[in-house]
Amino acid sequence: MSAAKKKISTLDLKPGMYVSRLDRPWREADVLFQGFYVNSFEQIEELRNKFKHVYIDTWRNSAPGNKTTAANEDALDAELQNICGHPKRDNVYKDTTSVEEELVVAQEVHKQATEAVAEMMACLKAGNSLKLVMIHNVVTDLMESILRNPDAFSWLMHLKKKDSYTYTHSIDSCALAVTFGRHLGLPRESLLSLGTGALLFDVGKTKLPEGLLNKPGRLSPDEFQVMKKHVDYGVDIITKIKGSGMEMVDMVRAHHERFNGSGYPLGTRGPDIPLFGRIAGILDCYDAITSDRSYQQAISPHQALRVLYGARNTAFQEELVEQFIQCLGVYPTGSLVELVSGEVGIVIAQNRVRRLRPKIMMILDHNKVALKNFETIDLDRETPGKNLEIANVLPPGTHGIDPKEYYLGE
Repeated sequence: MSAAKKKISTLDLKPGMYVSRLDRPWREADVLFQGFYVNSFEQIEELRNKFKHVYIDTWRNSAPGNKTTAANEDALDAELQNICGHPKRDNVYKDTTSVEEELVVAQEVHKQATEAVAEMMACLKAGNSLKLVMIHNVVTDLMESILRNPDAFSWLMHLKKKDSYTYTHSIDSCALAVTFGRHLGLPRESLLSLGTGALLFDVGKTKLPEGLLNKPGRLSPDEFQVMKKHVDYGVDIITKIKGSGMEMVDMVRAHHERFNGSGYPLGTRGPDIPLFGRIAGILDCYDAITSDRSYQQAISPHQALRVLYGARNTAFQEELVEQFIQCLGVYPTGSLVELVSGEVGIVIAQNRVRRLRPKIMMILDHNKVALKNFETIDLDRETPGKNLEIANVLPPGTHGIDPKEYYLGE
């Protein structure tokens, strides 16, 4: 075989790759062209559904900047292998409960985490220091739930944002961190550090004026300069916690740094930003734009992933963005979707292999009339050709449906 051609699993396909051969003759495959570029994650999902492996032409893979992209990907793989002790990240953890079963536990864990974070913030405002054991207890309970099944916490994150943004942002960022780390195959001790750092992103805001934090509308340039100080305040708080590790400090210090150097407080760029810091920026941005704020309305999870994808290799590292999208799925939990049949539902659980075939709670029938009973269907188990495929993602509020008002099990 030519040195330019390489056999890979379809699980390893990425946008920009050029597919030159399939695992069976072209005439037997439902593909329009004999050789094509992979352009989207939706296309990747379709290829994964049809083929086990393909052959890519490494000389034709996204010519502009391809060498840089390959070098970044190799460097990321090396960083993750150093942490994980293994080169393959996929399928390290398996779901051991259903989303319905895990939700019962996740609700209680979320409640206790909210109470604990409120207590921690009050402690800091009173001028006291935090105890690492208290923080780790919160993260450990959350981590164990997500390791069993991450969809339960994903459901809670996107459908029940009724508390203070500061508290929910801390908890949601922690849950996103553990979920992403689970996808990357990080060991438990690294998941604990990743989740702890994410939980403490904004502890420095306890040192800022309340009026600044609760101001309705955007901050003035002078106010924004004051707001940016929360990063330095946070680093100071974290370094005073006995037993805190450098990974935690990196996350708090770097969660507003950007891959192209446009972030703050240091303007660090590229791989000079520590790995957990690069991850922190993605998590912080995603949760912020999917949350209602005094000056902006939340966008849907699907829209948020498009924003991140559009910011790859500028604000965020492309390879990490691609992994984050694979982690949450093309249709993240909490997305309002319309099927080919015209029915409307909410994504409540992911299919870890076939990302275009999640589990959906049906809300409206094909005439857009509310169903009396919210039936749950698993698209992966439905007979092909029944029009039970996702046609498009709808903005929250379409047909009067706000996903936050629907709660699994109620």
